[in-house]
Amino acid sequence: MTSRRSLDGSSVLSTDDLADYDIISDGHRSLESSIADLGNVGRIATDIHEPPPTQSARETFFTPSLSVEEIQAFVKKSIAAAGLGYREHENGSADEERTIRVYVDGKFDGFNVAHALQLRQAKLSFPLVHLMVGVYADSVCDQHESPASMPHIERCELVRHCRWVDEIIPEAPWRLDETFLKVRRIDYVAYDEGTSVDPSFDKERLKGYDLTKSLRKTIPTRRTTGLATAVVDRSRNQTPIPSRQGTMRGVPSSLKHEGRRKVVIQEAKPDQSPFMAEPLASESESEPDEPKVDEFGTGVGV
Repeated sequence: MTSRRSLDGSSVLSTDDLADYDIISDGHRSLESSIADLGNVGRIATDIHEPPPTQSARETFFTPSLSVEEIQAFVKKSIAAAGLGYREHENGSADEERTIRVYVDGKFDGFNVAHALQLRQAKLSFPLVHLMVGVYADSVCDQHESPASMPHIERCELVRHCRWVDEIIPEAPWRLDETFLKVRRIDYVAYDEGTSVDPSFDKERLKGYDLTKSLRKTIPTRRTTGLATAVVDRSRNQTPIPSRQGTMRGVPSSLKHEGRRKVVIQEAKPDQSPFMAEPLASESESEPDEPKVDEFGTGVGV
């Protein structure tokens, strides 16, 4: 039986870093393998651990309950229906035997459950997938009259922290072309079913998707329905908001005057408790009084 060294003063001051690491790991695994376990890099789809969806999620949405086998069977069937099939590559390997580079792009403004579940399907579409996600820059969105309410850097960070994503491409083009596909070594582009017939979808972006179809480089994901109206409106149908300084790039017009309304407390009736008085909204639109500031710059009565 191998004796373990106690963590005393001599071991802390020891220059044998590997020996000190063995105290934690018992030496049966390398540091690299331990770090690799923290992510999904190089992991076979069926081996990726994820918490199961709640019962309410299963009842509300359809896509969270899709198993790895169901996702891959759907992708394979869709490829076959297009008269294609799993491709043989130059090195002789097939799609089932190599790491497939799948690409998804979008604005991801107000990242929501539909985005996350699409990325999940894209990641699990083949046994081994390297998932790249392109996020449109603010200038690109503005150029195509689709300004984002969240800054580009925040949208990139939200997507980067999705568990299914392997790589972020912040300089994503609005319209895909062969040069971009070749430089990024993209095998397939994933997009939701019905995208090509969605009248609200940008026609310029559709031209890029049509190109990937002609190159046999598209795979479908099933759209997540049943989202709250507010979430859908924010991600798809929101009226563009002018850019402003700060985290959020604008304020909804319906809330512009919300802070200006004064509240007046109705006097209680003689036989009524003062705590039962109801607040009434004043019709006055005058600005509220500025808070007083003492000589030290501290607000008084705030």
